[in-house]
Order: sequence, then structure tokens, then C-alpha cells
Amino acid sequence: MKKIICVLLVIAIVSALSVTLFACTPRSEILKLYMPGEYIDEDIFEDFEAWYLENTGKKVKVKIETFKAVEDIHTAVEGSRADYDLLCPSDYMVEYLIKKDLVIPYDKNIVGSVDATRFVGDYVELAKHYDPELKYAIPYMYGTLGLVYDITKTNGTKITSWDALFGDTYRGHRSVKKSMRDAYAAACLYNNGKLAAGDRKSVQAVFEDTSAATVASAKSALLAVKSGSEWDTDNVKFEMAANDSNVTVALMWSCDAGYVMNDYEDEDGNEQEGNRNLWYVVPDEGGNVYIDNFVISKYAVNVDAANWFLKYICQKDVAIKNSEYSGTISVVKDAYDELYASYVEDEDGMFEGVDEAWVEMFIETMFPSEETLARCGVMRDYGQVGQDAVSSMWGAIVG
Repeated sequence: MKKIICVLLVIAIVSALSVTLFACTPRSEILKLYMPGEYIDEDIFEDFEAWYLENTGKKVKVKIETFKAVEDIHTAVEGSRADYDLLCPSDYMVEYLIKKDLVIPYDKNIVGSVDATRFVGDYVELAKHYDPELKYAIPYMYGTLGLVYDITKTNGTKITSWDALFGDTYRGHRSVKKSMRDAYAAACLYNNGKLAAGDRKSVQAVFEDTSAATVASAKSALLAVKSGSEWDTDNVKFEMAANDSNVTVALMWSCDAGYVMNDYEDEDGNEQEGNRNLWYVVPDEGGNVYIDNFVISKYAVNVDAANWFLKYICQKDVAIKNSEYSGTISVVKDAYDELYASYVEDEDGMFEGVDEAWVEMFIETMFPSEETLARCGVMRDYGQVGQDAVSSMWGAIVG
């Protein structure tokens, strides 16, 4: 109990000092970030502050506040006009913020351009769906939405289709992510059937369809799969990794799947051995690529520091640090190339003695091939009518 009290006192003292520090600092010398938790290496903040002073002669302190859901961004910015400088929205939310005139263009004279010389080309092309002129969003990290499964529970059979989630084979042994957009996208891809290989245009159309017939079909598929399924509350990945679950196949982001395939920290911060019976796949019918970005809020106070921060996180070494910290892969080309090489060459012996087919699958999970990306699309803003239709459908399912 004494140790607990001491720890709580330390936390209280540090928090009080932090509040005091920012309270004594002019708002013009604070850079405020609003983003998901544990998605950036906060050790870079002090380095940025020194780098910013060296390059501009100005002082700045970085302050971060976190959110649980991307939708919290428009609540804070559109609803409360919160004065965050930098926001970290996903693709569809970038499009929404642009439509609502809630973001301002980044300064290309400071940040540079978003193009295939600095960022991975495939993701630059995908980014044009939500930021057509590539003038608002700086791509940060990416990943895919697909299926993770335990190959020992499929009797060695490799899953390749959304039917594994929506069909009857694994009824009672499947998990659907309790996320409206992800579940709706998966259901639509399943209903759409197998698409021509490499037909990204057809796959993208799936992410832009909120017609009454499509929403009704998705509702039917999700109601059918709800029976005999576990609704994921972010515990499934840990349960599957620990082999403490009856789930055979689950709807999951690639970053979550990759996190528990190799050695990882559990929810209590304990080191655990990764489960290499877990496999991940973007099904043949198509999948989703998510791209998280940084944008400058319309209500930003420190626009200058915001632009310099965007320039800073696009440096290779900084991008690698953030990738290694967050467990996702940077869209910055130099960082991407170096990270990819480190996985393939395996100088640290991470894959020593591991089945080659599994290693190939794992690298594909983290670095999707052109073939995989060719059957992936990005999520779009539904618009008010579409949002209402999908939200109503989801409410009828989850209650």
C-alpha cells in the first residue's frame, strides 16, 4: 500500500508540474496535438523543441491530448472549436473536415509536397480519394483491414475469403469488430462477391455505396453473423494470442494482428511470446487500407510550429522511431524502405527458426504487396444522408 501511495504521489506531482509548466507558457509557444493514445513516441517532443528553436529561433512546448475514437475530432473541433493545432484523423475524417472547412492547407514552403518522391506511391494515390489536391493532409501511418485466424483451428487450411467470417464454417468461433464502419465495410465486400483481381476501382466503389439496397444487404449479413459471434471489445487479439479463446477467425486491423503475432506487451504491460499460429489475410474479394494523417485545424493558434512539426515527423529517423513505437508502418518512403529491409534481412534474428511461409505472410501483413493493394480501397465520408442510413442500420444491430 505504501508503494502504491508513493507511485500515486509521483504521478500527482508530475501532473501538477506539467500543468504549471503549460500554465506559465504563452499559448503562442505551445503546440497542441490531438490524436490517438500511444500513437507517437513522445520522446521526440523534446528533440523537436530543440530542432524548432535551432531552425526558427522560436521556443515551443509540445502538448498532447488523446482521443478514443476518430469521431471525437469533429465533436471537439466542429462542436467546441477547440484550439488544437494539429489533428490526427483517418482518411474519411480528413474528407469530412475539408468539406466542413475545418482545416487549413499545410505550408508547402516549410513541409514540402506530398508526392511519390517522399511518400510511398501507392498510398499517395489512395490519399487523393480524401484529399484530392494533396494540400491538407500529411500521411502518417497506414494499415489494412482483414481477417486474422488460428491455423491450428482451421486444420491447416488457409483462409482467403470473407466467407470465413460471414459463412457457416466457423459459426460460434468468429469475432466481428464492434466498429460500425469496419463491420459495414466487411459486410459490403462480402456481399459484393469476388472482384476481378487488381480491380481497385470496383473495390473503391464498395466504400462509397450507402444506397438503401446496399445498407439493407449489409444489415442482413451482419444480423446473420451476429448470432454465434463474439463482438470484439479489443480483447480478442490478446485472447487469441494467449490461446485463451474459442475464436478461430476475427475481423481485425493488420496492426493489431501483427502486434500479437510477434513478442508483445499485454494489457498489463507484461512481455508475452507472440503466437505464430496466427495468420492474417486481406480476403480475395477486396479489403480496406486505412491511412492516418496529420492536418492543421482551422482553429489552430500556433500554425507556424504546426508546419514545422509536420516537416520534422517526415524525416526518416523520426518516422522510424514513431513506427517502432506505435507498431505501425510509416508512409514516409525512406523510413518505409529501411523498415522493410530490416524485416526482410532480419539482422536481429526475429524470425530465426520460423517457418518461411509464416514469415512471408507476416511481412505481407505489415508491408502489403502491390497485388494486395490493388484490391483495396479507402473509406470515404458518407455524407449526412449516408451517415444517417448506416448509423440507423448499426443501431438496429447493436441495440
